[in-house]
Amino acid sequence: MSDSENTEALKGQQTRNFESKEGLRDFLLNIRDKMTEKSAAPIYALSALNYVMNSAEIYELLDNENKEIARDIWLRLKQSGLQLKDPPLLFAEGESTSDSVEV
Repeated sequence: MSDSENTEALKGQQTRNFESKEGLRDFLLNIRDKMTEKSAAPIYALSALNYVMNSAEIYELLDNENKEIARDIWLRLKQSGLQLKDPPLLFAEGESTSDSVEV
């Protein structure tokens, strides 16, 4: 499956799955699985996670289980080499994953 086909598949799921916490969980698990299988480039996973986090219903849908899956995806993105700032939606204050030390 090509990267453009992966993107289209993710977009198709985005429009269907955000009606419930279970739908969001399934979508997040799909992203994580594609990252594990290396069948989608990290930038596509980042794009999909960005879409999730900008959803109008995200505060209602992001329970503890979904938050943990999203955090796992985020950490995998950082491990892939993307330089990202941890979003407050997923990480509490002082819970940063960066290796930098404040002086």
